[in-house]
Amino acid sequence: MKKLLFSSMLLASAFAVLGGMNALHEINGIGDTEKIEQNISNNYSAKYKDCISQTDFPQNYQFPVDLPSSKRDWNTLKVDASLKRYGQTLDSTIRNLNSIDAHNFIHQEFQRSKAIFQNKDISDIRKYYHCEIMRMCYDSDRFMNLGSAGQL
Repeated sequence: MKKLLFSSMLLASAFAVLGGMNALHEINGIGDTEKIEQNISNNYSAKYKDCISQTDFPQNYQFPVDLPSSKRDWNTLKVDASLKRYGQTLDSTIRNLNSIDAHNFIHQEFQRSKAIFQNKDISDIRKYYHCEIMRMCYDSDRFMNLGSAGQL
């Protein structure tokens, strides 16, 4: 009787230990790493479908040509200084928001600048300003996506 009780307790504890280590899943060929990798790829594709891409830029958009500082006029230099401050403010805002709010904020700023850029009544210097804002939003969005892909 003691042998039967001892062997059944030993068998029950062995199943408890093996079950706790998910050994039965490994025997059946279902690995946890496969599930995790599949979930990461599904989450990544679902999360980043709405990110800013090259096709989101306006049709007549052209990346501004970087002119040497001696070729820039006074208005361009003032706009560049303003863009530098805008970039610092954008970075600060993104750091202070959670990732979802920051992502939404970047997209709103991109769409706002895109709408202004597509207005026919704006000057070339304002087009340059909003081109640069769209580029900053695009770069920030890509940086956020690349930085958070490993955190999923």
